[in-house]
Amino acid sequence: MVFNGDTVETRFLKEREQGVADFHQVKAFCEEKGVEADFLTGNHDPLVTGLHHLDLAGGAVLVTHGDILFHGLSPWSREADTLRNAHTSALEAAGNPTLLEPCLAAARRAAISIEKLGPSPHHHARVRSLAGFVRQIWPLWRPLKMVECWLRAPSLAAAFVARYRPEAKCILIGHTHRAGVWKIGKQVVINTGSFLPYSGMLAVDLMPGQLLVRKIGSERGLFRLARDVARVEL
Repeated sequence: MVFNGDTVETRFLKEREQGVADFHQVKAFCEEKGVEADFLTGNHDPLVTGLHHLDLAGGAVLVTHGDILFHGLSPWSREADTLRNAHTSALEAAGNPTLLEPCLAAARRAAISIEKLGPSPHHHARVRSLAGFVRQIWPLWRPLKMVECWLRAPSLAAAFVARYRPEAKCILIGHTHRAGVWKIGKQVVINTGSFLPYSGMLAVDLMPGQLLVRKIGSERGLFRLARDVARVEL
């Protein structure tokens, strides 16, 4: 099983102890079930492992969290200015690299740059209530930027994989929380969404010669693989 970043929350030092404990709990659960798990880093958990991407199926599939698609990682976040400046500095320090691995490392360093800021008062607001929803989208430029990034992410992902892994047929991302499958040029872009309300939840089964994209359903707090959404021939 591959966890494609943002598995736990460790961005801020004030939350890191709990996030690391959560990570070990997830890891122990997988081991208990006999599941070999790979954890990729995301912008919310940039330090949990040293693994930032995977090339699977003989190079036909690239898996990465997706924060690297945007300069500044999360243009919609309250920390957008800090992240953008840190990302610029990290890329310049790396000599503005053209290879995937150093670009991912620069994105990781940018994600770590906000660790001392601490979460905003709205960070843990529940979105299931109207008040919590309003706190999450304030200030109002944030939802507009979110929608912009939702719309841009598939084309950015297709251009990204064409640049860094031109032999790949498919890229798997998350990050923007908008689940979906898009065919753009020669590339197939799959966003697995997130477990937040209204974002959609997808899982991907990698089988010989193909990917099977499946919806994740939930009932009484339990998650299960549900109907097929798409099949991608590799």
